[in-house]
Amino acid sequence: MAAPVTAPDESAAVRPIRFAALQVPTFRNYWATSWVSSTGDGMENVIRNLLVIQLVGVFAAPFWLGMMVFAHWVPFTLFSLYGGALADRYDNRKVQIVAQFLLMTAALGVAVATLAGFVSVWWIFGLLLIHGFAGAIGNPAQQTLIHAMVGPSRLLSAVSLNSSARQLSSVVGPAIAGFIYIAFGPGWGFLVNALTFVPLLVFLAFFAKIEPRAKIAPQPVLESLREGIAFVRARPRIGGLIAVEMLPVIFLGHAFSSLLPLFAIEQLRTNEIGYAFLLTASGAGAVAAGAYLAFARERSNVVPFIVGAAVVEMIAVFVFALSTSYLLALGLMAAIGAATVLTQSFNNTTLQLSAPDRIRGRVMGAYGFGTQGLRVVNGPLLGGLATLLGPPIAVAGSAVVVLAGLAGIVALVPQLRGRD
Repeated sequence: MAAPVTAPDESAAVRPIRFAALQVPTFRNYWATSWVSSTGDGMENVIRNLLVIQLVGVFAAPFWLGMMVFAHWVPFTLFSLYGGALADRYDNRKVQIVAQFLLMTAALGVAVATLAGFVSVWWIFGLLLIHGFAGAIGNPAQQTLIHAMVGPSRLLSAVSLNSSARQLSSVVGPAIAGFIYIAFGPGWGFLVNALTFVPLLVFLAFFAKIEPRAKIAPQPVLESLREGIAFVRARPRIGGLIAVEMLPVIFLGHAFSSLLPLFAIEQLRTNEIGYAFLLTASGAGAVAAGAYLAFARERSNVVPFIVGAAVVEMIAVFVFALSTSYLLALGLMAAIGAATVLTQSFNNTTLQLSAPDRIRGRVMGAYGFGTQGLRVVNGPLLGGLATLLGPPIAVAGSAVVVLAGLAGIVALVPQLRGRD
């Protein structure tokens, strides 16, 4: 059984260690079991998108793929800030257990419906609402739980490893999903996804021993939410960093990934396996970015780096949208995966270290609202534009809008131009 974790002594001079967070046994086990779960998610995303196209046809697919994005992310819009309040008030390990159990339940539900033959787009839509609610209440607790496991000095290492693990699931998950979909059908793929939640649930329930935080005086929920929002509003640098990651979410976000099957089949002239390997390329780029973060020198000012990575990602999306070369598309997806990990890792770490312990969960709830809750917009928005204009024009145009918006954010928030 893992021993309780004590946060590292920050007063000592610590020499940067490669993959430093993996030296903490509790985090190491958490990271491994989380990777199994996120690999199942990578499988589920591919299988669900292909099943939706199979159920409704290619013509109606952009609309319904957008609606699936809406169903998954609208709970984040409604509950992310509340999830932050839960993270500050309750045992984050227990909040994570509840969230993971709900995720497994939703995955099992869609598996049963598909294997029994009564699955429909509305059935998938409803179960995605449950999936999204679990993520909304669980994500702030997950971020603060990682901080409690490794302490501030190893936080960037832990966040980058966690982000890389999620993206790495895009290397393994889609490849497995493509094989299962063709060989056995979607229902068995959904069932495998449900089983991937078991290792993480067992670890959190029986083996994850984390030193409890200091007791925080309970507050009414509305008062707690107001305090968190006021903290963020009083610090333009925090709000600006959230906005840098929020803008791509609004105009592209998860809907871009949902449209990838159409790009693969109609524009790049490949098949389901080719689509799976587009996601694999994105995951490979993410792994490379994670390795870079493990070996790179510590930066005194990461804000320009965060903005620069977001710009690179949007340029790659723009070129991808207009490309007809499969090999070029693979390289661009790798660049997109790498830029995503760099942006998220530096942003997440900077925001967590900017907040005191008693309010960190609510700051991460605000971050979750901006970067996940507003994904509800991009489903109907990008899905509708893709239906009217076609996926290439819709995605390329959205990337241009984001690039212009990033320039505007940097111009309006001087704290993003100065040194930390």
